[in-house]
Amino acid sequence: EVWLAGHGWQRIDPTAASAPRRIDGGLAAALPEGEPVPFMVATDLAWLRALRDRWEFLGNAWNQWVLGYDQRRQQSLLRQLGLDTVDWRQLGALLLAASGVLFGALLAWAHAHGRATDPLQRQWQRFEKKLARRGTPRLPSEGPADYARRAAQAHPAVGAEIMAIGERYAALRYGKTAHGRGELTALTTRINRLRIQCP
Repeated sequence: EVWLAGHGWQRIDPTAASAPRRIDGGLAAALPEGEPVPFMVATDLAWLRALRDRWEFLGNAWNQWVLGYDQRRQQSLLRQLGLDTVDWRQLGALLLAASGVLFGALLAWAHAHGRATDPLQRQWQRFEKKLARRGTPRLPSEGPADYARRAAQAHPAVGAEIMAIGERYAALRYGKTAHGRGELTALTTRINRLRIQCP
């Protein structure tokens, strides 16, 4: 940065003044004799030159809008949004409200899409909910076999069926062979038919 009378501190790129050969002749002319020129610079293909120009455009946009973002650009953006007369407290409250709305929308989306998409997992979760409604929720430390064993002890009238569902799920989930649609349908039917009485 340099001080210019009447303009204040200004950012100046001294490249052209300190090494005009690099600007006028390009990179190939600026390199020492015998130094290899990078492929992107040495090759004079139109499509490659267009690709290089696009890349440099993106780099320039990044430099101007991200690295070069300053108070003047901020004021210009606020003016375009109609917020140039807002003080910092109002702007903070607006930002907080917008963040809250965005966070709420993300939570709603996560809740709607957070359910298991795996059909086998969905059926197991239905089985867990059915048992939880009857007083036997799955503990965080329990795998399918331990949970089925505990639930079977808690509901002895349907204990054998609970164990069969747990064993079938474990075989389908952790077995070496992939399960087919018929096996999933059979498990779903068993879960649907399971009737648990309150203890």
